[in-house]
Amino acid sequence: MKKIYYLCGLPRSGNTLFGSLLNQNPRIQVTANSIVLDMMWELNKLKNDRTFINFPDHTSFNNVLDNVISNYYNEWNYEIILDRSGWGNPNNLKLLEEHSPNEIKFVLLVRNIENVVASFVKWSEENKPNFLDEETDGTRKSKCEYLMRPDLQIVQEYCSIYNIMKSGHPYYLIEYDNLTSNPEKILYELYNFLNIDFYQHRFSSIDQFSSNNIFYDDSVVGKNLHTINTELIKRRKYEISKYIPEDLINYYKTLNFWK
Repeated sequence: MKKIYYLCGLPRSGNTLFGSLLNQNPRIQVTANSIVLDMMWELNKLKNDRTFINFPDHTSFNNVLDNVISNYYNEWNYEIILDRSGWGNPNNLKLLEEHSPNEIKFVLLVRNIENVVASFVKWSEENKPNFLDEETDGTRKSKCEYLMRPDLQIVQEYCSIYNIMKSGHPYYLIEYDNLTSNPEKILYELYNFLNIDFYQHRFSSIDQFSSNNIFYDDSVVGKNLHTINTELIKRRKYEISKYIPEDLINYYKTLNFWK
């Protein structure tokens, strides 16, 4: 039986690299940013519809919700799926707890917030046009403010990870610096966490990320957002103060609760 687990990662914290490495294993597939959670929420909202309230057949309705995750991945020919989404936010986690097809386990990817934001700003300056320039006035400060909006991905994933770590569900936490400095150790520990046989991965000549033979189309957000260095795994070093005002750097550093 196919097992489905859940990946929650801060953006720019190695999700694409992690997926590229793990997807070398023919038994496993890490997804891109997944739409499965959104599908479940859109269905669940129908419980507030007048037609359902008028005839509240919860058993039949929940039968559909119970099978959304497994049906979505039914044609994926892998034994283990890691679905990436913000599953840890309280309402999302409740939905998952009610409808997950198997035991809930999480893999969490984190990176210092100041580095996450700086990575986005740096990328936006090197890859034009992009969504970050389109959504802001183009200044670094406005980009930082936009990226840290409560309704957008960084804060949403941040809250998701925080809630998972407090939830009591088993999780394996991966810090970006550890993933890039010792990926073999990280994957070995991950295999132990998932209780599966280890696979000998390669850490150079890496393929660009794909999942179930589908690739990201970054033309809709800005080129190279999900492009990795395929030659070798190496953390890119740069001065984050070049991209973020000093006062914001000091503030972001207070947010790294997993330290």
